[in-house]
Amino acid sequence: MFTLLALAFTAFVVLAVLGLAASLAAMIWWAVLLPFRLLGFVFKLLAGVLALPFLVLFAVIGAVIFGSGLVIFFIPFLPFALLVAGIWWLMRSRSPVAGSRAH
Repeated sequence: MFTLLALAFTAFVVLAVLGLAASLAAMIWWAVLLPFRLLGFVFKLLAGVLALPFLVLFAVIGAVIFGSGLVIFFIPFLPFALLVAGIWWLMRSRSPVAGSRAH
């Protein structure tokens, strides 16, 4: 019984030491690879800066294309919008009814 307990404790200590060694190796490996990760980040940033004019160009082209579709939609809608605006203007320019004033 005591032998089994000692064997389990020894296995626990061995696993703890191996885990500590693995974590130490991972930290050292992370420190070794950190300059390359930073360099990769700089290259991604440079690629994003170089792609920015193309993104702006495509955004303008897309705005023109979808804007023209919006204008094509609003040409038939314009008479109705003008009619509603005229009715609204007529209703706003009338004098108030005599009985609707608040006391």
